[in-house]
Amino acid sequence: AAAAATALPPADPLASPASRAVAMLSGGQSYSAWNFRKRRLVLLLQQARSGGDYIGQRGEDSPCEAEALLGAELRLSELAIRSFPKSHEAWAHRRWLMALRNPDPPAASLDAELVAEMRLSLRAIDQRRANYHAARHAARAVR
Repeated sequence: AAAAATALPPADPLASPASRAVAMLSGGQSYSAWNFRKRRLVLLLQQARSGGDYIGQRGEDSPCEAEALLGAELRLSELAIRSFPKSHEAWAHRRWLMALRNPDPPAASLDAELVAEMRLSLRAIDQRRANYHAARHAARAVR
């Protein structure tokens, strides 16, 4: 009974292909869609970090669950950015996700993240010249 109280319904909108399609079909520019995803992700992260059961997964290490959730959402934001390189909303969502990660990661992890963010930014700039959002993201990643 306690597990049922903390488990999410099987049709979790964050994990459903339909919610991904809505975010993608909106051109990555729907603040409402991204903010809905943020609210659901915060709920899932709270459950994962508290050791609660979410999406029916038990017995896994909570930090790993939280990292998997963040990783999946980072991949979705990357897909949105690759499809719509000037989507300010997708870039803002990605920055929000990066801020949620471990505040004191090891130096090697920081280097890998910086390289990945710079590659994504440069690719977006190559796709659409004068891409202020990608350039701003690159500048913030370097800070």
